[in-house]
Amino acid sequence: MTYVDLELEISRDTLMLYYQGVAANVVTPALDGRSVSFPARILRDFVNHSGVSGRFRLYHDESGRFIRMERLR
Repeated sequence: MTYVDLELEISRDTLMLYYQGVAANVVTPALDGRSVSFPARILRDFVNHSGVSGRFRLYHDESGRFIRMERLR
Protein backbone atom coordinates (compact mmCIF):
# COMPACT_ATOMS: atom_id res chain seq x y z
CA MET A 1 0.00 0.00 0.00
CA THR A 2 1.39 3.38 -0.98
CA TYR A 3 0.23 6.88 -0.15
CA VAL A 4 0.43 10.51 -1.16
CA ASP A 5 0.14 13.51 1.17
CA LEU A 6 -2.08 16.45 0.22
CA GLU A 7 -2.79 19.91 1.58
CA LEU A 8 -6.42 20.74 0.75
CA GLU A 9 -8.24 24.04 1.00
CA ILE A 10 -11.61 23.62 -0.75
CA SER A 11 -14.39 26.10 -0.05
CA ARG A 12 -17.98 25.10 0.59
CA ASP A 13 -19.04 26.74 -2.70
CA THR A 14 -16.47 24.75 -4.67
CA LEU A 15 -17.56 21.52 -2.98
CA MET A 16 -21.13 22.25 -4.05
CA LEU A 17 -19.97 22.21 -7.69
CA TYR A 18 -18.64 18.68 -7.19
CA TYR A 19 -21.84 17.48 -5.55
CA GLN A 20 -23.99 19.12 -8.24
CA GLY A 21 -22.13 17.10 -10.86
CA VAL A 22 -20.28 20.01 -12.47
CA ALA A 23 -17.02 18.14 -11.78
CA ALA A 24 -16.49 14.58 -10.58
CA ASN A 25 -12.80 14.59 -9.66
CA VAL A 26 -10.61 16.76 -7.48
CA VAL A 27 -7.25 17.54 -9.08
CA THR A 28 -4.60 18.93 -6.75
CA PRO A 29 -0.84 18.97 -6.32
CA ALA A 30 0.59 16.59 -3.73
CA LEU A 31 3.15 17.84 -1.23
CA ASP A 32 5.87 16.14 -3.29
CA GLY A 33 4.82 18.00 -6.46
CA ARG A 34 2.92 15.22 -8.25
CA SER A 35 -0.52 15.95 -9.63
CA VAL A 36 -3.22 13.85 -7.94
CA SER A 37 -6.78 13.22 -9.14
CA PHE A 38 -9.44 11.48 -7.07
CA PRO A 39 -13.25 11.30 -6.86
CA ALA A 40 -14.77 14.15 -4.86
CA ARG A 41 -16.98 11.67 -2.98
CA ILE A 42 -13.89 10.59 -1.01
CA LEU A 43 -14.04 13.92 0.84
CA ARG A 44 -17.53 13.44 2.31
CA ASP A 45 -16.25 12.39 5.73
CA PHE A 46 -14.07 15.50 6.00
CA VAL A 47 -16.53 18.25 5.02
CA ASN A 48 -17.46 20.88 7.61
CA HIS A 49 -19.48 24.11 7.40
CA SER A 50 -16.70 25.95 5.53
CA GLY A 51 -15.61 23.14 3.18
CA VAL A 52 -12.54 20.90 3.46
CA SER A 53 -9.29 22.12 4.92
CA GLY A 54 -6.14 20.43 6.18
CA ARG A 55 -3.40 17.95 5.43
CA PHE A 56 -4.48 14.48 4.33
CA ARG A 57 -2.91 11.15 3.41
CA LEU A 58 -4.51 9.28 0.52
CA TYR A 59 -3.68 5.56 0.41
CA HIS A 60 -3.84 3.65 -2.86
CA ASP A 61 -2.80 0.29 -4.24
CA GLU A 62 -0.10 -0.34 -6.84
CA SER A 63 -2.67 0.25 -9.61
CA GLY A 64 -3.58 3.67 -8.22
CA ARG A 65 -6.95 2.53 -6.85
CA PHE A 66 -8.20 4.32 -3.77
CA ILE A 67 -7.99 2.46 -0.45
CA ARG A 68 -8.64 5.14 2.19
CA MET A 69 -7.96 8.72 3.22
CA GLU A 70 -7.07 10.06 6.64
CA ARG A 71 -6.65 13.55 8.06
CA LEU A 72 -3.13 14.27 9.28
CA ARG A 73 -3.90 17.71 10.72
